[in-house]
Amino acid sequence: MHTVRRAIEVLFVLTLAALLAGGMVFVAGQAIALVAGEGKWLTLLNDTIKAPLCIAASLCAVAGFLLSYKRRQDQEQPQEAEAR
Repeated sequence: MHTVRRAIEVLFVLTLAALLAGGMVFVAGQAIALVAGEGKWLTLLNDTIKAPLCIAASLCAVAGFLLSYKRRQDQEQPQEAEAR
């Protein structure tokens, strides 16, 4: 069970990193295309980068959701103090 959680953690970190880097490239590319007045660049960015970013965001969200569940740990309950 520990290896499954570790795999989900790795998936989360990798997709988060890809999402952040891709988002910066996407926004910077849009800004450059707007300043240059090149509508074709905007279309190119939208066609090439947007779909992988959406997939990475979805995988990252699912992995984060799965990581929010913690395994139950068998721990002893602390005993209450006895009444006097």
